[in-house]
Amino acid sequence: MTVLFASDLDRTLIYSRRSMGPDADPEMLTAVEEINGKLTAFMTTAGLALHRQMSSKISFVPVTTRTAEQYKRVTGLLDEVQEPEYAIVANGAVILKNGVPMAEWSARIQKQLLEDRATVKHVLKQLEVYTGKEFILEVKQAEEWFIYMIIDEQKFSPAELEHLAKIFFRQGFTFSQQGRKLYIMPNCINKATALNFVIKQLQAETVLAAGDSLLDLEMVKAADHGFIPAHGEAAQDAEVPASVRITAASGIQAGEEILQNVRRFLL
Repeated sequence: MTVLFASDLDRTLIYSRRSMGPDADPEMLTAVEEINGKLTAFMTTAGLALHRQMSSKISFVPVTTRTAEQYKRVTGLLDEVQEPEYAIVANGAVILKNGVPMAEWSARIQKQLLEDRATVKHVLKQLEVYTGKEFILEVKQAEEWFIYMIIDEQKFSPAELEHLAKIFFRQGFTFSQQGRKLYIMPNCINKATALNFVIKQLQAETVLAAGDSLLDLEMVKAADHGFIPAHGEAAQDAEVPASVRITAASGIQAGEEILQNVRRFLL
């Protein structure tokens, strides 16, 4: 039986110092990402060991909003294990097969973006009126796929979020706030659709999925068994089905708990 485990990375399996939670014991952590000599993402040492133990028994598919370049920085997650055959990056706009983008998949997404008037160029034009506001620190783009903003969480009010979300929701976008990052995601770029494609390629019989944000929610709901960290915005969804488990732990310990649950399906 082919068991596929698809998981978001940041704030689900791996954690920055800012997102790991106040109770994280530095002695129990292992770094999995380094940027310019600075350790930037971590897992519990026990969680990383679980991941490595399961690597030969399960089809692991990383599913992340990171670009391909950003994903490849997470070397600690891939160290001592066989690199996943498939990885879904840029929130589903790009599927890597053996580390190489599948051109036919990205071409399909590019075509849909143009048809939906949801390109980066279209979004940037609409954001011009907001870029001078004090709560927006920076506007960034994930290659040619989507826009995200770095915000001042203290100055960014729920009313501002609701206002922006309404404007873009009517045009076919999903909004997701993940800490200081606010994503404006075209509906045609989504993790669930990309994962469904990979499931068919691998002919997986059982699908497990984990994720913390609204960008992960449909993917997690569609799986045979889903997991959401207790701290995640997806945990607030009122229609989480019985097949989805919300962790008891929050922060970096939630990542270890998810991997413990996944291991039970392999026993």
